[in-house]
Amino acid sequence: MKDSKWKIFQIVQFILFLGISVFLFVRKVDGSGAENTADVKLISLTIWLGFYLFLLALEYGIRFLITINKK
Repeated sequence: MKDSKWKIFQIVQFILFLGISVFLFVRKVDGSGAENTADVKLISLTIWLGFYLFLLALEYGIRFLITINKK
């Protein structure tokens, strides 16, 4: 049961990641009022991807430690 909850959480998290990625790519103006060029869009997507990968590494690291401690 715990694995199915974990998988559902990962799917929801990935859908949120894709939704925010699409939003970052299609917006014309960022939060500071500057116009988004293709380069700025790629930079913001790269930063967002790095943050997402950091969260995934943190989650899997914690899950790995919990699995080791149960044995």
